[in-house]
Amino acid sequence: MSRTEPFEPLRASEIRRQLSTGVLWSLDEIYVFPELESTNAWALQHGVCGDVCVADQQTAGRGRRGREWQSPAGMNVYLSVRWCFKPVPEHLPLLSLVTGLAVADALEDCAIHGHGLKWPNDVYYDGKKLGGILLEAVGSLKDVVIGIGLNVNMLPESGAAIDQPWTSLQQIRGEPVERHALIVAILQRLIPRLKAFPRLDMAQFQQDWQRRDLLQGREVLVQSGTETLQGLASGIDNRGQLKITLYDGSIKNLSSADVSVRLGI
Repeated sequence: MSRTEPFEPLRASEIRRQLSTGVLWSLDEIYVFPELESTNAWALQHGVCGDVCVADQQTAGRGRRGREWQSPAGMNVYLSVRWCFKPVPEHLPLLSLVTGLAVADALEDCAIHGHGLKWPNDVYYDGKKLGGILLEAVGSLKDVVIGIGLNVNMLPESGAAIDQPWTSLQQIRGEPVERHALIVAILQRLIPRLKAFPRLDMAQFQQDWQRRDLLQGREVLVQSGTETLQGLASGIDNRGQLKITLYDGSIKNLSSADVSVRLGI
């Protein structure tokens, strides 16, 4: 098999085989498709609580603000989980960040090190984007679809159209990464965090985020509507908002819905 040919197709039976009994009992069904427009869209339209949707290829994958997500066949992980909260936790805005922590832990379980999280929902390695998270609420917010996209075995020639620095796990490790094992690692880390989320330990969450936070103490440029702010990233508050210390000493808290952040020059 050449380096540019698709890898072994994903199989739901193999994911189930590798998952722990506890995680399997917490899920409903695991669906694997050769191709979908979007795993999030499928989960929104057809999924029920506890469903997992995986695709070998997405033809209309999306990131934040509707950006297209490049999705070559058989190379990456496109995964969505539909989860229900009854009642809806007041700290629901933290779910995207908690998901990021689960993904970061799963990568370490797969012997990947040196990565971190760029607020609010991107996974980075050495200044290059490795993956992203997209949450979409269903109706009254009690149902949430959690979408995770990771560049796994994609090589430079497959991502020539991507308009930002990016990398993949294969480029980091120098060898292909088995996608079933990666999906299992993500679910093994994500599902316990989802079950515990209504009783989130805020102090532990803040500590976990600080360990992964790539922006902490860095100069950032923030585009908020027509306003551009410049200052130092100073962590997050209890609502998951980014805290920016401006050069006049004031602190501004910004939600992910309001801003686009990039590292300053």
